[in-house]
Amino acid sequence: MLETQRHAIILELLSSEGSASLKSLIHEVGASEATLRRDLVKLAARGELRQVRGGAVSLDLQKNTARRLRLEGSAFDTNVEVEVAAKRAIAKYAVDSCEDGESIIINGGTTTFHMSNYLQNRSMSILTNSLALGVELIERSANRVMFPAGEANRKLNFILNPLDDSVTDSFRASKYFLSCRGVNPKGVQEADPLVALAEQRLSKLAQQTILLVDATKIGKSSSFAAFDLDHIDQVITDERVTQEDLRMFAEHGVEVVIVERAAHQRNAEYRA
Repeated sequence: MLETQRHAIILELLSSEGSASLKSLIHEVGASEATLRRDLVKLAARGELRQVRGGAVSLDLQKNTARRLRLEGSAFDTNVEVEVAAKRAIAKYAVDSCEDGESIIINGGTTTFHMSNYLQNRSMSILTNSLALGVELIERSANRVMFPAGEANRKLNFILNPLDDSVTDSFRASKYFLSCRGVNPKGVQEADPLVALAEQRLSKLAQQTILLVDATKIGKSSSFAAFDLDHIDQVITDERVTQEDLRMFAEHGVEVVIVERAAHQRNAEYRA
């Protein structure tokens, strides 16, 4: 069988199933393990799939997850595809800053959802109130995943828990990752008061609160302030951050990490 034919079969299988093990690919394609490993390396280099331990996954996992949860057309489903290169670069840095065995908290949001791409081969204890992220991690990783008790809000892709939750309250984490609607001198901004309340509650369980925010959200306002800037330990953003933005964070003692969008931008453009 020609290489192009093998590649077509692999991509068709991933399109329909979302993921495939090396064993299943050997059965479907009828090629050797060594040949298929080379095929996966080539397809991953071309940005057509993501190679993981023991197989490969589709690059459309975000859309597939949203579809399974009937989130298409929602604010989450729309926003997860905005500023993708920046969100992926920020999410990758966030995951790379963690070590296997750590306990972390990941708040619901589209930037934090992109962390799922880089958590697939990790082993951590993760508390999240994100429906899509939790499902993704359960299905495609070996991480231990926990949810807070509460009501699922499909539009926001959040589990909101304004009531007491003894399990959540007993969880202790080294890092709390969150994204937001905007951040300005008045603090971290959200449009929903229950989302702001959830963020405040989860932050009390972690040693560090880390904000993942692409540069387009810096300076933006919304209806509710979840935190003052003094409450944030670190901001991870992209290279478009301005000197004025950096001064704002510095005045409140917030460490700023700047990541480059370039490689992630090239991958996004290739897939488009």
